[in-house]
Amino acid sequence: MKKFSVIIPILILVLILVFIYKENRKLKLENRHMEQELESIDLYLKELESKIQNNRKDEYQRVSKTDKMNEFLDEFLHEQKKNKTDKILKISKEELQEKLIQYEIKIRFTPDLIPVKGEYAISQKYSGKHSALDFAAVLGTEVIAAAAGEVLSVYEDKYFGKVILIDHLNDYSTFYAHLAKTLIESEVSVEKGQTIGLVGSSGNSSAPHLHFEIMVNGENIDPEDLLKGLPE
Repeated sequence: MKKFSVIIPILILVLILVFIYKENRKLKLENRHMEQELESIDLYLKELESKIQNNRKDEYQRVSKTDKMNEFLDEFLHEQKKNKTDKILKISKEELQEKLIQYEIKIRFTPDLIPVKGEYAISQKYSGKHSALDFAAVLGTEVIAAAAGEVLSVYEDKYFGKVILIDHLNDYSTFYAHLAKTLIESEVSVEKGQTIGLVGSSGNSSAPHLHFEIMVNGENIDPEDLLKGLPE
């Protein structure tokens, strides 16, 4: 009985110490993620300050977009009519404009835009065991939507950390993981190139990077087959 009376308190003490250790480890991990998130937000805010100066220029470009398209159409039709050796143009300005609009829509919803702003390095390529392209970048680097679409889900995963999933309203969908901060909510529309999050190292990650996947009808493809402007 004396032996049990000694063992039981020891066991209780060990259990208490194990519990305290696990809680401390959990708190440290949460604090690390919190610090990372705050740091990434601070870097993002500094980046936004520099963008405010270009706001007027961007607004002007958006307003004049329609005028530029009309100018392009007029010039195209004028050149076609000037060349008398060509066959008579059998397409109207309205039909040509409709074709251009359809082409613009296709480009807008095709995920071919590199999903990080600024400098990056490809830290891991697509393979049978790794169905993504990893972009190593500085903590807080902006993550942008590779194409327009609807945000299907924003959540946190034990392995992938903070995640965003976008449906591009065609056969394509994209997946963005290990984010330090998500800047978008589920069930909202996003435009191509819109900032949706910040590069981080959440989840099972050893350094800041973006884990980026492209799916076609739910099947992963190599993002390098679609993304434009990647280094050779």
